[in-house]
Amino acid sequence: LEHYAATVFRTPPLVGTMLILMGVVLYWADHRGARARGIWQVGWRDALLIGFSQTLAIIPGVSRSGATIAAARFLGLEREAATRFSFLLSTPIILGAGVFSMKDIGISDLTLPFWAGVTASAVTGFAAIAFLLRFVVTRNFNVFVWYRGLLGLVVILLALVR
Repeated sequence: LEHYAATVFRTPPLVGTMLILMGVVLYWADHRGARARGIWQVGWRDALLIGFSQTLAIIPGVSRSGATIAAARFLGLEREAATRFSFLLSTPIILGAGVFSMKDIGISDLTLPFWAGVTASAVTGFAAIAFLLRFVVTRNFNVFVWYRGLLGLVVILLALVR
């Protein structure tokens, strides 16, 4: 399925369209009425629906975090709770991908530069998530909607002029 998505779905017009479409979905989910549910109010059904929404990210132009945040917002979670749950949900996937890719790494590859890169990645990742969590407490997702829309248009236009 991943190979199919990487070959068939990876056309620039489709990627651009999905960038725009997921921006519209995120806007709709974010502005669809009041949301008051916190992260501690996520039930099994919510967790499963949000978790399954990650599968949309196999389509190029659909982000995993965008899909899960939109799903959580549709289910009534407040912005901060939706964002926090989305990133908590990514932990097993990221750890699993890391463990899976370790089979291709030899012990001689685990050098100081490798660990420096891992550390830098972790620090910047945590800082970005902390910033985003503070950002969504006081602001909506419109900046991401605009970003996705503009990037989608650029991708489509570049594909047309080729």
